[in-house]
Amino acid sequence: MHIFTLALIIGTASLVAANVKPPPPCGTCNPVSGKNRCDVTTSCINTGTSFHCACRAGYKASQNNNDVSRQFRLPMPNYEFLVFVPENTACNTLCNNPFGMPSELCNEVKLYNQCPA
Repeated sequence: MHIFTLALIIGTASLVAANVKPPPPCGTCNPVSGKNRCDVTTSCINTGTSFHCACRAGYKASQNNNDVSRQFRLPMPNYEFLVFVPENTACNTLCNNPFGMPSELCNEVKLYNQCPA
């Protein structure tokens, strides 16, 4: 009976672990000309420890503000208004307040703390 219970617990734990999704990759870009795959609506920005594609000010990639696999903001002082996206992602959607102060610009997009800034 104990072996059956132990097997059931291990099996259940394995299923739970299999359903845990890792955080989405932040996506980096190569700033070298000819190797940069950022969309023409974005720029490859140095965030301090890596480079990420960033939308032009006032724009985002999607209306889905909570999908950090598609777009996110980083907690970088004075750059919280930038919306970062994976390579080859277009930023053609206006933010809710595209002409606001930098502290208000695109603040509907989720601030993501899992990326190295």
